[in-house]
Amino acid sequence: MSMIPTVEPHLEAPAIVDEDGLLAASLGPATRSASYSSLIWRRFRRNRVGMIGLILVSALLLVTIFSSFLSPYDPTARNRESIYLPPQAMHFFGTDGFQIVPFTHPITIDMDPDTFALKPIEDTTKACTPEFLGKGWKYTFLGIPMERHLLTPAADCPFHLVGTDRDGRDMLSRLLTGGKLTLLMAGFVVAVSVMIGTIVGIVSGYLGGSTDHWIQRCVEFILALPELPFYFALVAIIPRNADPFQVFLMLVGILACLKWAQLAREIRGKTMSIAQLDYITAAEAIGARTPRIVTKHILPNVMSHVVVATTLMIPSVVLLESFLSFLGIGVRPPLVSWGLLLNAASDLQNLGSYPWVLAPVGAILVTVMGFNMFGDGLRDAIDPYQN
Repeated sequence: MSMIPTVEPHLEAPAIVDEDGLLAASLGPATRSASYSSLIWRRFRRNRVGMIGLILVSALLLVTIFSSFLSPYDPTARNRESIYLPPQAMHFFGTDGFQIVPFTHPITIDMDPDTFALKPIEDTTKACTPEFLGKGWKYTFLGIPMERHLLTPAADCPFHLVGTDRDGRDMLSRLLTGGKLTLLMAGFVVAVSVMIGTIVGIVSGYLGGSTDHWIQRCVEFILALPELPFYFALVAIIPRNADPFQVFLMLVGILACLKWAQLAREIRGKTMSIAQLDYITAAEAIGARTPRIVTKHILPNVMSHVVVATTLMIPSVVLLESFLSFLGIGVRPPLVSWGLLLNAASDLQNLGSYPWVLAPVGAILVTVMGFNMFGDGLRDAIDPYQN
């Protein structure tokens, strides 16, 4: 007698059927919905240019924060015996094989008897190996006095990877210290500008009427000002004998007062479109007060634009500060910034003989490209209308 195989019925998850008999959903394993920030990060990771910008910005911020620790020399220390020394090459392979701590060869300047030109000569018989995490010049980090550095050169053996300037000061140490001041100024200017522009734009776009009218006339007046001539006029008011730190604060105030207007115009437009949405009308209908509507409903919806505008505003402030300091009307010694370092390259004769004084140009280019790529990638990730 043959056995007839029986087929076990496949048990499916019960389905939910609505009133019209249509299948609405089936009960399955519970899934957790992704948050808005995780969706932005997922889209941002797919943007290679944005990820490169994020890496550059992160590395730049880390180097800036630990600039004193990474600086082998005191950026203000002068050395008459090391004036305009060319950059020294790092070597990892010596007579004993590979070395973890790089070393350099001392350079002496000799004169060509035929052309009378100065030529650097590398003494390969001597190796200058800095001390790893050794004690060097003293500095403070978060108010804590410290003297340890990543690489501490010996007193009788120079270690100038980017060369020296006209006063014998180490260019690498001055580049790291100047980046801290340049980015600090950009951060202060952008923070003040974004705060003013966001508040003014939301107030103007939500209240409307005569308030919007007069605020926009003020915004248009600021936008109509010629940017560079107005900067020159304001900076010229600063006394020449003013304290360098006071000059720094005045520059921050001057740049911030003229950078918020464009952002305020953009935030106003977004606020006006958000104010017409149904949930804003419903909040007004139930008696919600204006501060609550602004802080709970409008501000969170414009923050994405504010974040993108912040990342794209930082490069423009870096370029503007470098330009003003290059002309000698920005940051003043003994403070150090990238624009002030470029001021030493204004002499074409020095530029032709000592091209390494243009090293701040590379730092500025990397900073501007990094923030621009990061801002573009973030803008594409936040944009809800992009496919």
